Amino acid sequence: MNADDQKAKWHPIDRAALSNIEQCYGSTGIHQIGTTALPSQIQKMEGVVSYYVSAYNTPIQIGSNTQLGGELAVVRTDGNLAKAYNYVYASSNDGRVYFNGPHYNFPQHHFASTAPVAPESLFGHISFTNKSTL
Repeated sequence: MNADDQKAKWHPIDRAALSNIEQCYGSTGIHQIGTTALPSQIQKMEGVVSYYVSAYNTPIQIGSNTQLGGELAVVRTDGNLAKAYNYVYASSNDGRVYFNGPHYNFPQHHFASTAPVAPESLFGHISFTNKSTL
């Protein structure tokens, strides 16, 4: 399986993580959430230091049964380097919410761990034209 195949997979968001994401619905901007609130699959990532959520003002319809609700950004450290990852989350006709990623093909993916980075620079890098539906 290549990296693009892996990115096309959607993973269900556990109830505990979803309740934290839902608190951002209807509120514009970027919200920092504690790293212990990450979806369980992402909690396995080593060195996570920051977790941000941003909800779209209007959900984006992809396919007939999938509505994108927003993005997640996760930053981890690896020695003197910080690495940022994007995920998109979506609801489906089955009543569950899923995430897709990690996506990391953007300029702020790598930066010095001591360098300040604006959270807004971590969002808006995911192309929706090539996402598979749930």
